[in-house]
Amino acid sequence: MTKYTTYIILAISLWACGPDATKDASKNTEVEPVVENTTAPINKSDTIQIIATGANMSEMKFDVKAIRVPANKEITVALKNESTDATMPHNIVFIQKGTANDVGQGGLHHKENSYVNPEDKNVIAHSPLAQIDEIVYFTFTTPAIGDYEFICSYPGHWGMMKGKFLTR
Repeated sequence: MTKYTTYIILAISLWACGPDATKDASKNTEVEPVVENTTAPINKSDTIQIIATGANMSEMKFDVKAIRVPANKEITVALKNESTDATMPHNIVFIQKGTANDVGQGGLHHKENSYVNPEDKNVIAHSPLAQIDEIVYFTFTTPAIGDYEFICSYPGHWGMMKGKFLTR
């Protein structure tokens, strides 16, 4: 083996092992809140709680990567902001798949509406902004069966704070 081949093998090995390879596998699972009973009205115990966390822009995230709920069902979402930086308000916006950038950019001039353009046809539903240590609740009817997404549309957040919203 040449010196360069050794370096290439070492580089590939380090890349493959990366920081994620040593993470606890139990912390790497997708959390999927599910509203199980599709015939009963939603009550407090059926509320889907989503937590926004992070001390800065590089740490901000939702605690769930996917949400699966029945289609055409009224649900309640509780968004709790556990961020530790007072400049990190968050919302949650349920949107058509593939429209995160358009919805995020479109909301920039709509601070009065939690950074969501009220005329954006790609928006299914959205929460108010949740400030530090605040929980905001909102109720909406889920869309038809399909694959959708959710984001935080606060300026600059939608690139990192996002997930799948699946109706079945």
